Amino acid sequence: MKSLNRFFLWLSIFAVTIGILTGFWLLGSPQLQRSLKADKRRVENLHDITEFIRRETIKSKNNSALPQSLPDKGYTLDPMSKQPYEYNIIDGTEYQLCANFETDSQKNRKKDDFYRRLDLFWDHPQGRHCYTLNAKKTPPELYDYSRY
Repeated sequence: MKSLNRFFLWLSIFAVTIGILTGFWLLGSPQLQRSLKADKRRVENLHDITEFIRRETIKSKNNSALPQSLPDKGYTLDPMSKQPYEYNIIDGTEYQLCANFETDSQKNRKKDDFYRRLDLFWDHPQGRHCYTLNAKKTPPELYDYSRY
């Protein structure tokens, strides 16, 4: 009887261990999940900033003056470093928004539902990446549902 109990104890430990390891394999480590969440917030923030810049440009007198700086709002700061996102006026109504990403969005399309739905425009590599936009054009949508 003792050997049967010991067998089921070890079988249970093995099954739980396999379950935990499978979860990490499918979802990634807790560190990866934190990085994905931070990058998701960065992409959402950059999208919010594009909306702000478009609204401000439309409000300007001749419909072509970009704001000289970003407002002091929560969505203009990186969620981890609390530093403002990089905003560069290129020419006329063209501008760049830059952020430092912890992950590569292409590698996470299969692991994370946010990246599966994300519009391809908002894809980013790991590290510093800049998006070039035009304030007179409607900013790219955050999500692309046409693939579903």
